[in-house]
Amino acid sequence: MENSLKGFKKNTFFYKKTQILGLLLFLGIVINTYSQTKGLIVVPATGSGIGVLDPNNDGYVSGAGGFIANDSAESEIAYVPFVFPGLEPTSDINNGPDCGFSDFVDSGGYDPALSHVDGSGNWLFRLRLGDIKPNAKSYSILVDTDGLFGNSGSDADLDYTLDNPGFEVEIVLGTKFGVYMYNVDGTPNCSPVVSYVGTDHYQKAIAYSNICGDPDYFLDFYVAASDLSSLGITSSTSVRMVIVDNMAANKSTVCNPSSASDVGGVGDCGSLANCYEEIIDNQGPCTLAQINAGLCKSKSECPIISGAISTGDTSVSGTTNEADGTTIRVYNNSLLIGTVFSSGGGSWTLSGISPAFADGDVVNATAQATDEAVSTFDCNTKDVIDCAVVSTTPISSQVTTFGGSKGYEIDLTASGLPIGTIVRLYTS
Repeated sequence: MENSLKGFKKNTFFYKKTQILGLLLFLGIVINTYSQTKGLIVVPATGSGIGVLDPNNDGYVSGAGGFIANDSAESEIAYVPFVFPGLEPTSDINNGPDCGFSDFVDSGGYDPALSHVDGSGNWLFRLRLGDIKPNAKSYSILVDTDGLFGNSGSDADLDYTLDNPGFEVEIVLGTKFGVYMYNVDGTPNCSPVVSYVGTDHYQKAIAYSNICGDPDYFLDFYVAASDLSSLGITSSTSVRMVIVDNMAANKSTVCNPSSASDVGGVGDCGSLANCYEEIIDNQGPCTLAQINAGLCKSKSECPIISGAISTGDTSVSGTTNEADGTTIRVYNNSLLIGTVFSSGGGSWTLSGISPAFADGDVVNATAQATDEAVSTFDCNTKDVIDCAVVSTTPISSQVTTFGGSKGYEIDLTASGLPIGTIVRLYTS
């Protein structure tokens, strides 16, 4: 009897254990299936942020029941992609796992980052990532508000550094911490000037895309209109934007560049500054009021001015890589002197210029293709030369560099040219 009882208890325990394991397996399948519903908010905002990031409070960033075919057209909030020079590649990060929680991804719509301005003036952002984790990392929107960027040209920023080539504001989502805004203009303030501590201002959701073979995720967050105005950003402020993330917890990337991971919209640029400039140089200025209307555009490619321009010339020609019909505007000493349209595979000529070009004039041209912003203003300047007094004496052998190729010296005595000779040096 005792042995029979032991056998009964053993079998009963085995049966119950099997039942429990079966139930857990079943629940695991159900939970896993539920958790993969595209559009589901997997980490919701709290407090006032629920009504901003999930206006109908149904637990989805999509229409009812999740995304069916497209997470842009079917989004509950009509987010609009940032302007990027190209599709965002995967596995192009400096730190972190490929296709992971710091790897921006692209659904094919130039959309690793999107934004929206709601009826209350809140500025909402959406970042598309290859994965999410519960650990704390930092995700930044870098904002140029004054139209000055880089260290060359008429729009150079006097505060240029390699860590910050021209941004004035940095908005940071510090997961597990909150959302913060920094004043990074000039010498950056590495302490936030606006703080939304906690989870009120951000959420995480499942995207429709599966770029790396498994679900991508959205990080949605926002900042309030009243706090934007304190940093000089209003509905009429022209902005240009870059996204970057950081492996450090709750950090500004301008202040902590060494732990930066991925810059969205470009591949390997050689440095953060190069990546930032490639993105910003591609963007036309755009106000918050224009964002929802999709009026933020890429810049057209800079046109080429062909050949030399001489004193007395009354025409100027060039080419553009944009489509035929592109508007070409020609300037002399920064004043518009004529407008033409490209044709015949990108060629253009402005004729009948009056008065004729004079020695010392500076000529440049811009291009603007249909549905694009105008190209950079002074990317192709040419000096007008008085060919009657141009020396034919070769001087290339008398040109030497100094200071580690930081400048050039010309031995006028060896070249036989008189003191006061004007020498112009050109790159290729």
